[in-house]
Amino acid sequence: MAQLPNEMIQLILIRLEVRDLIRCRSVSKLWKSWISESNFIKAHLEHSYLQDCEKNKKGNRRIAMSASRCGDWIYDPDKILSVCRTRHLLGSSNGLVCVSPSRTEFLLINPETREVNKLEEPQIPQEGYMIYGFGYDSSKDDYKVVLGFRKGSSHICFLKFSLKSNVWEVIGDVNYTFVSRVGFLHSGALHWVVCHGSAYQMPVILSFDLNEDKFEEIPQPCKWAEHLGSINGCLCVFDVLEEVWMMNEYNVRESWEIVEPKDKIKTEIVHCLKDLMHYIPNKRPLCLKQRVDHTPKFIAAPLYTPSLVSPHIFKKPNKTKQETSIIKSRKVPKVCLHSASSSEVGNHERSALKRAKQALHDCRLVTMVHGNDLE
Repeated sequence: MAQLPNEMIQLILIRLEVRDLIRCRSVSKLWKSWISESNFIKAHLEHSYLQDCEKNKKGNRRIAMSASRCGDWIYDPDKILSVCRTRHLLGSSNGLVCVSPSRTEFLLINPETREVNKLEEPQIPQEGYMIYGFGYDSSKDDYKVVLGFRKGSSHICFLKFSLKSNVWEVIGDVNYTFVSRVGFLHSGALHWVVCHGSAYQMPVILSFDLNEDKFEEIPQPCKWAEHLGSINGCLCVFDVLEEVWMMNEYNVRESWEIVEPKDKIKTEIVHCLKDLMHYIPNKRPLCLKQRVDHTPKFIAAPLYTPSLVSPHIFKKPNKTKQETSIIKSRKVPKVCLHSASSSEVGNHERSALKRAKQALHDCRLVTMVHGNDLE
């Protein structure tokens, strides 16, 4: 049986999950080079986004710390992460997750590939409450960590870390009382609930545009609410889950409406990141098994898309740290998808190839509809 052209094999690989792609790296040097190319990684990420959008009819994919209790009350990244433990989940973007195991330690993690990048430590006070945020700057193709700490009696000094430049820079001071602590990423900006002066005044939403490095106020509905989240791609605020306000059009005050979360929320797929003291790369899984939730408890959790994006994207780590082995796999002796028999591959490679063949079958159906057969 004829072997598929390289272009078709790459199209098939793009359809596979991250863990299957990591196993496919062992098939040949050619496949490994394909899967490691930046264009392939971007194409796979885009396909994963589109796939999740199609599945969005069922619900969102999110990530949360495994230690967060999920009983009858919500997942709250602000109160739980800032008060009850020292390790904080700062956010997620393009499959990368930012975690702070201690006050001055910041790690960029890809839970799927088990890569860990320890960022430069900032020069900040040794005590006092902190404000956090993490997101992607699409204008510069860069990832940023935003950090705020109290300066004087009423000001918060903000710093930003650029993964591309690998340095911390001062953004400036703002004069707000922060009700929430961890910035919620939405529409390319981080969002916190803040008050002017006293914490007893009516709160507003403070956004920080990651592309322009600029703060801006977004009006809240005329209701006290101290939590931020998202429902069906829309920013929302709430105090208790019985009353959730959703902004149908971003940054348009008139678009706020009160919704019943049980009617809007669909099935949520939640990846539970392990609450570890030390995140050691390549040694063990960084996530527990994903869980399926049918309640609005996780609307405040960051959205998550598994990807191949490396936290070392702008620098090459040591080879010993760069190699990622989710499952130790033997090399598959033949590149051709059709010719690799079950006796020649291990269980994990066989599972990956099975998914690849299913993707191949789907591709054939598409091309046959257009009147072209692959073979």
